[in-house]
Amino acid sequence: MKTTLARLTAATAIALLPLGVFAATPIAEVTVQADLTENVDANALQYYPQIEEDIARMIAERIDITGDAGDPVIKVEIKGVMLDGDSILPDSAEFNELYGSINYTDDNREINAETIPVYIKAMTAETPEDGVIYIAPGRDDFYEAMITALVDKVVENVPDTVRSDRSN
Repeated sequence: MKTTLARLTAATAIALLPLGVFAATPIAEVTVQADLTENVDANALQYYPQIEEDIARMIAERIDITGDAGDPVIKVEIKGVMLDGDSILPDSAEFNELYGSINYTDDNREINAETIPVYIKAMTAETPEDGVIYIAPGRDDFYEAMITALVDKVVENVPDTVRSDRSN
């Protein structure tokens, strides 16, 4: 798969964020579920059986997880991992699309629960651009960039979407 450095810049920059960048809102728990049954032939979990654990770990590195039942809960659902719209990944395990949803809620129903759809797609450049160095990232680099982009979406939305009605 031909991929440009310019097209992966955003995802790569996210991967390089320092681990000290935390969302301001404490979170009780993070759950990640990769349910790819929507596409019956999907095989991404054969190549990436650890995707749930990897995403949960990366979120935990950037969000204060308290375990307090009164704090909000994040639920991340992965519904699709595809290469150019095909849910059957090739033997190389490459993928350039990841979609699902992020749900922010709490058990006490004291916050305004919100579900945010998320769709992450890496683009390839068919026409060379002046000044762009073309590279072909390895399987692990690409995987890391895609799930890091998802984690960044989770973290960036925590302060804006989790609003407590317990303001006093």
